[in-house]
Amino acid sequence: MTTPFRTTRRAFTTLLGTALLGGGSACGLSGTGGRAIVFRMGLRTALAPGETQPGHFTTDTGWRVALTSARMVLGPIYLFENPSPLQPGSTGRWWRRVSDVLVPTAHAHDSFFAGGRVLGEWDREVVYDLLGEGGGTRVLGRSPGIAGMARSFSLLLQPPSRALGAEAAPLEGRSVVLEGTASRDGRTVAFRAALDFPPPVELQRVEFVPMEVELDDEGLFIVELQPHRWFEGALFERLEVPPGGAAVAVPPESQVHRALLVNVRRHTAFSAAWE
Repeated sequence: MTTPFRTTRRAFTTLLGTALLGGGSACGLSGTGGRAIVFRMGLRTALAPGETQPGHFTTDTGWRVALTSARMVLGPIYLFENPSPLQPGSTGRWWRRVSDVLVPTAHAHDSFFAGGRVLGEWDREVVYDLLGEGGGTRVLGRSPGIAGMARSFSLLLQPPSRALGAEAAPLEGRSVVLEGTASRDGRTVAFRAALDFPPPVELQRVEFVPMEVELDDEGLFIVELQPHRWFEGALFERLEVPPGGAAVAVPPESQVHRALLVNVRRHTAFSAAWE
């Protein structure tokens, strides 16, 4: 891993970690919304509507997709007190107007910190196998936080670091690798799509995913991955299938690759649950 990448990620994590500690200090970790808590953090692959198997869905372009392998690197994850400016309704629009006035746009991380106090965090990167839990939840561990209503969260997508070791080997240095088949009108396209999310941080983060979760001790906060949303608008008919029906290595200049690259960073690519 290059030095600039390590520096960028470390600086970003340090800044947001400081925001968490600062937010807790400001309210004294006592009283309403200021109580220090410890909760669990987890990951889960969401089922597409009407489906019973993770990684199986029909896209909005009519392709029936069946993922056979799907891995990615994500994290850190930060939970914010303010609602997402991207969510529908007057509340999100009000916060967006407030942050436009109060937060100078020149600062590299201002839009991230416009989420208000950081109420919880998972401060490291994780390799996640989207199909490995069979629809269940992978619990990452225990996380410090501040009791209260969290209304949005953000996370980073990035290449695997050396610290991940053998766990990241199947990714071959890529941020996301998706393999499977797409079928429509009697035609089947086998594919392998690999996505990269190198620095700067502004191009790695998924910002302000809407949610409403009341954080408290010993609960489980789950980031739900929505792979059926990642393939929205993907036109598999534009891919050139190799002779013999071998899997297509989806090229970066293709429409399918561009759709995936955009969709994985949308706030609709993830959701949250509290159990």
